[in-house]
Amino acid sequence: MLRITNLLAVGDCITRGVEQCKGRSYPELVAERLGCRVVNRGFTMSTSREGVHLLRDNLSKEYDCVILQFGVADSHVTFRYAPYILYYPDRPSRKIARNIVKKYKKLTKKYGLNKRIGETRVVPEEEYRTNYLNMIDRCGDRLVILPETIPQQETFRNPGIKRYNEILEDISKVRSNCLLVKVFDDFLRDMESLYLDKGHPNEAGYELLCARVIDALKRRSTA
Repeated sequence: MLRITNLLAVGDCITRGVEQCKGRSYPELVAERLGCRVVNRGFTMSTSREGVHLLRDNLSKEYDCVILQFGVADSHVTFRYAPYILYYPDRPSRKIARNIVKKYKKLTKKYGLNKRIGETRVVPEEEYRTNYLNMIDRCGDRLVILPETIPQQETFRNPGIKRYNEILEDISKVRSNCLLVKVFDDFLRDMESLYLDKGHPNEAGYELLCARVIDALKRRSTA
């Protein structure tokens, strides 16, 4: 097994954990198995855009391994001309702006402008790739763990999520310090018992995520 002493996890609400799983998400479980220290900087509603800032503000020389997990919000479809307001770093003016944008998007959907004028992903594919490469470059020669984004019970979202997972796989093939962790198919096969709600894992789901990360680390250590 690879020796990891200080682990930093940067991601969205899947990384952070919600409700009873907060503080017992998969980064904490992985750290328990490895006997290492972990800092979880999962941030609700964040995309890889926020991830660039989160990593910049939290990465320090003490960490020898980093988990990066974004994709749920990135791959979501939205009105093409809706502005995006960062959730992190946040400030009161951004909160006000997001409320305005949400109302604007509801109106465009109500009057069918999404379909007539056009839709796009919240973070387009090439920007998603660029954001990840930016974060990986910032990590230097540290091991970077890239868990796939899990499927959603709102299944119409899953083709987009699969495409963004393919981008992560492409990156892992050209960046030798990156370790892809495949979990999408595992969750897809057992949608009933692994979820707390339509999109967040429950305790069993996080145990599975942890197990897949540990399995991937073991394979890398023996390769």
